[in-house]
Amino acid sequence: MTGWIIYNGTLNIPKINKLVDSLIIEGEKLDIELKKVKNTEIIPTYNNEGKAELLYLKDLESPKFIIFWDKDVLLARHLEKMGFKVFNSSKAIEYCDHKGLMHLELSNSNIQMPRTILSPMIFDYLLNSEGYLVKCFDELGKDVIIKESKGSFGMQVYSIKNKEDFIKKVMDLNKRNIDFIMQENIKSSYGKDIRVNIIGDKVIGAMLRESDKDFRANISQGGKGKLINLTIEQEELALKAHKVLGLDFSGVDLLFGENNKPILCEVNSNLNFLSFEELWGKSFGGEILKYILEECL
Repeated sequence: MTGWIIYNGTLNIPKINKLVDSLIIEGEKLDIELKKVKNTEIIPTYNNEGKAELLYLKDLESPKFIIFWDKDVLLARHLEKMGFKVFNSSKAIEYCDHKGLMHLELSNSNIQMPRTILSPMIFDYLLNSEGYLVKCFDELGKDVIIKESKGSFGMQVYSIKNKEDFIKKVMDLNKRNIDFIMQENIKSSYGKDIRVNIIGDKVIGAMLRESDKDFRANISQGGKGKLINLTIEQEELALKAHKVLGLDFSGVDLLFGENNKPILCEVNSNLNFLSFEELWGKSFGGEILKYILEECL
């Protein structure tokens, strides 16, 4: 069986390249020929009749399925229009790639999350109503987390401790036309969270991530991980978020609320599972491929 794994052709992040290569190796064990395809090596186009087609920059055999390890949502949706099976779906990737959209889609689903405010749509690039910003700051408890709507590996996340810095950061993001969300700071989860790795409707395993140097626990930010067993409440919350967003595989991040009550932080469609694999001693990528094989039968 032939499949494609599409990744971004303009990024050169070693961990992504390593992850893609690991999936190709696992594919060989399952008699799957996975082809690495940069999103810049296939060109989505529409013919004179409006039919979705591709232009190719290299010879490629038509795939039975596509693993979409990128956030080029329009390309993913184009491939779906052409009839390809895409994992994860373009819609699921779109939800996970924009933190505001993710929280919006998860709302009203009985999913515990930090109190969150979406940034407004503005047209002069300046949210110059100080009353608006003061209201947001006060509502979130005067100790605020600001997250750019598009960001990975714990980057583009800011811990704000006072009103003046809050207004300054928001104005800076406005000037650069960057969408963001504003959240209360879950202090009981400072420097620690849980990454729950899910495939299909099953939790494969979970990793406690802790940092003694930063409010973010991401491994990429210096956090350390160890395998843990989830409580029933933690597992149910992670699975619910995964299912609401329509994911095939995901990494769901949970925070620790008061009395260790689980709180959803975010959901990742393009999860970096290499750190989990090292602790687990098995191939998470191999499990993804086994799931895809069953879905393609």
